[in-house]
Amino acid sequence: MRAKEFIIEGGWVDVQTQGTVITPALTAKVMKTLLSNFIPSLNKFLVTKGLGETEISSPGGSATYYKRDLEQDPTREYGDIDVQFHIPKMPNISDAQNETVYKEAIKEFCQRDPNYSTKNGVNLILSLGSGKFVQIDLIFSYFDNKQWIQTLVPEYRVKGVLCNSLYSALGEALNISFGGGRGIQVKTKNGEVVPFRTMKDVVLRTITNDPKNWAIDIVQYFGAKNISPQLKKYPGTLDEVRVADIIQSFKGIAETLEVSGKIQSAQELLGQVKSIYLAKIEKAAASSKFDKVASPEAAAKAEKTKQMLLTKSQEFATLF
Repeated sequence: MRAKEFIIEGGWVDVQTQGTVITPALTAKVMKTLLSNFIPSLNKFLVTKGLGETEISSPGGSATYYKRDLEQDPTREYGDIDVQFHIPKMPNISDAQNETVYKEAIKEFCQRDPNYSTKNGVNLILSLGSGKFVQIDLIFSYFDNKQWIQTLVPEYRVKGVLCNSLYSALGEALNISFGGGRGIQVKTKNGEVVPFRTMKDVVLRTITNDPKNWAIDIVQYFGAKNISPQLKKYPGTLDEVRVADIIQSFKGIAETLEVSGKIQSAQELLGQVKSIYLAKIEKAAASSKFDKVASPEAAAKAEKTKQMLLTKSQEFATLF
């Protein structure tokens, strides 16, 4: 999975949303609007186009924990509101084409509904009244992957890009993709695993969408037979996503691949993943999205966010 899949964050895409403070209470209000208005209205429109209905299950990113924060930290601020948006899998078209069909339909729907606007079918702008707006980012996944997508939420109080870039770093090192709402996928050419960005003459396969056993499923795909005690202890997502646990799973994967003769050195693989991870976060912190600030307050927030990304990524890197 490439870094750009994780660094495009809603609050910075459109300048009209930069003055909106996203709190747990606002997230609750937005979720109520989406569930009671947006999804029912959108689904009625989709039916007229012969498309299957959709669903929003919960927020993603830091806002995943808005109900907890309503009780424990009601003044907490989120950078944006991501929501888990589920679509049916259509026959005889690719995953990308499947998503494109729904993105185009959402764009058409928003053109007809004055309450919502979008340029790409992913980032929705919702009017809050009094000249205030909030952006909602739709995280696409198939209904079959509703459980899997919970693996990709961040640790509580940790920014999403810091967690998800860990997965994408491992994916780059092993030439697999954590695929967002598509599960962990791999591409092969003439029976050999190739970089996931390869497009021509490849066979696409889903390795797993099991949140509890994704790490074991990865090594088994690569032919490992001797599962290390470390990997047995951290086979996938435990009770809740934590950065430390993700890295422990990585260590288990590396150890298992080494003892099974699939790689030469576990430490070499872990070092590669760490380097890729830090590079991804540096790229995220340097993203041009931060140049779109429209006020001194937004500029200060952008600078604080960039420094936090760099500091926390170095902290997490010490866990490898």
